[in-house]
Amino acid sequence: RYVADVDGRIALHVEYPGEHDGELPTIPAFGIEWALPVQYANLRFYGAGPEETYADRKHAKLGIWQTTAFDDHAPYLLPQETGNHEDVRWAEITDDSGHGLRVSRDEAGTGKPFAMSLLPYSSAMLEEALHQDELPEPKHMFLRVLAAQMGVGGDDSWMSPVHAQYQLPADRPLSLDVDLELF
Repeated sequence: RYVADVDGRIALHVEYPGEHDGELPTIPAFGIEWALPVQYANLRFYGAGPEETYADRKHAKLGIWQTTAFDDHAPYLLPQETGNHEDVRWAEITDDSGHGLRVSRDEAGTGKPFAMSLLPYSSAMLEEALHQDELPEPKHMFLRVLAAQMGVGGDDSWMSPVHAQYQLPADRPLSLDVDLELF
């Protein structure tokens, strides 16, 4: 659901009610991802940083940080999730002229901090590629704004599972409440 006001602000509410089957696996993330023009590659945010953080990797300070979509994309041998930022209160995505989009907790301040990333590849592109050279030349930037994302695991190797407290059970309801503003 979204509501646009006369000032051009859009209040976005995305809700997952949770599935009560009991047999469903955990979910990796819940939120929204959309494509922006490729020139919107600059990211400034107030959250945990400056490096990427995850639910089980919050080894960062709360502050205002700057990066780019290209710098946030770690070139892992096998393309995968990268560039996530946790506990974000607001984020500004801009072109080199400073024009862009601001994503923030809802205006009433009742919204929880969110997780987000800005990358030159969509989640689907990262999932489909087996090697970095299989990723296409960037034609868009992909902004993900999440209510929650499970941890990455890997305590003692990359094969270690995500601890239970950092998983997202499919029966748990989740919601995302953010405001969007162009400037």
